[in-house]
Amino acid sequence: MPDDISGTWEGDYSMMSYLSQSWMLFVTQLNWRSPGWLWLIPVVVMVAILWQYRVKPARNILARIRRYANMDMWPVVVRGARAEDMNMPRGNSGDTTLNFLKLKIVSPELLAWLGLILMLLALAGPRWQHENETVFRKGADIAVVMDVSRSMRVGDEKPDRLTRAKQELHDFLLRLGGDRVALIAFAGRAFLMSPLTPDDGIVMRLARQITPQMITDQGSDLVAGLSRAMEALKSARGRGRAIVLLTDGENVDQEALKRVAIRLAKAHIPVFILGVGTLRGGLVPEGDGRFVHDAQGRVANSRLHEQRLMALARATGGIYTRMQAGDGDWHALYDEGIARSVMRTRVATQERLRWREAFAWVLLPGMLMLGLWWKSRMRMWRA
Repeated sequence: MPDDISGTWEGDYSMMSYLSQSWMLFVTQLNWRSPGWLWLIPVVVMVAILWQYRVKPARNILARIRRYANMDMWPVVVRGARAEDMNMPRGNSGDTTLNFLKLKIVSPELLAWLGLILMLLALAGPRWQHENETVFRKGADIAVVMDVSRSMRVGDEKPDRLTRAKQELHDFLLRLGGDRVALIAFAGRAFLMSPLTPDDGIVMRLARQITPQMITDQGSDLVAGLSRAMEALKSARGRGRAIVLLTDGENVDQEALKRVAIRLAKAHIPVFILGVGTLRGGLVPEGDGRFVHDAQGRVANSRLHEQRLMALARATGGIYTRMQAGDGDWHALYDEGIARSVMRTRVATQERLRWREAFAWVLLPGMLMLGLWWKSRMRMWRA
């Protein structure tokens, strides 16, 4: 084989290989934002075929007249018509071709169908060549400490304090942006239900599973819950830290609480407290219709201890508010408290795919084709 021929063949082969590889790369990386629109394209194609071979010939008056009347009878059949009109091309009676630079290219109907198909492709949202993108958010690290002792079963908050506290926790998690949350439950002991995580959905699912029966050691060791929260926040280096406490403040060791408050203040960890319950209080259910009795044999009445909770919040630089029916409680604790006073650091929260949108490549030609079709229709209607 001569060198010039072999060189040409190798060049053509390499070009074809490059084009095929580029096409395969494009197809493999092609993605659709709303692929449901693609199912309408076969419908449009079938309607276009039906229009071309069924509806259009039936509506073409000139074609039907040609079928039943010769050229000499044309002026008799149609008033005002001339015999010269019979020399017009078959498509000129309502299907004039589009003249562009004196060249007949395509009929307006075909332009309309192609334009409609391209518009459907644009609605499907073609995109390709994705790349990983890191999402950054500003946030703090927050340890949520929830009281699950027997006093949280009191019904002064409907249906009971613990259920209302879970509902309030859900409202709190909805306000978070880039914050990480840990969940601690305490009664006679404290347990870490979830370490720091940006996934608030996991925290809420774990909170729904909390019941007073899950902790066998009964009591209300608030100090243990706060201490476990401090341990959970140790990994928050360079980030703002805070504790959100949901409790009624019942059965608390005052001296131990003062000591842990001093530790929290030195560590610059404020405590934002949501008081659960009412000042009047209610009876603590024990089960089987019975109620808890105190050491003197009297039926125990559990109430919200606001003063000690206010003192704890004040000593650590936090805020106390009582649970409310609206959003006023979290507006005070989070919007006016945590979001303003706790340092928020910009950190990477997740990786997501970023696509290059390509809908404009089919949208613009589709609009152009529909515009040309509309222009030809207007010209015919004016004539």
